Amino acid sequence: MSFLVVTGIALLAAACGGGGGKAKGGDTYAAATSAQERCCEHLAGGARDSCLQQIVRVPDEGVARSQQNQATYACVQEHFVCDPSTGMPTQQSAQQQLDCIQDLPQ
Repeated sequence: MSFLVVTGIALLAAACGGGGGKAKGGDTYAAATSAQERCCEHLAGGARDSCLQQIVRVPDEGVARSQQNQATYACVQEHFVCDPSTGMPTQQSAQQQLDCIQDLPQ
């Protein structure tokens, strides 16, 4: 299963009430999404567009700012390392993000 699918599922679960950790100050959703967007910017043309479309977005601002969602995105923000050749996180980064999300309190 690709990292984006796994992360998407975890992020949506958190947005719907899963997890319960506290965010580490600031808007972690905005910061993590911005880091992912900057990573995609290393690509050109259709690859860049595809990369940007694959970023998991939370369309409801209230949900995006919820404690659970902020805790989930804190994991992404803290562990995201860009692989500029793919526009995706490095494999180690993706695993660290997933481990962090799975360790959040239920």
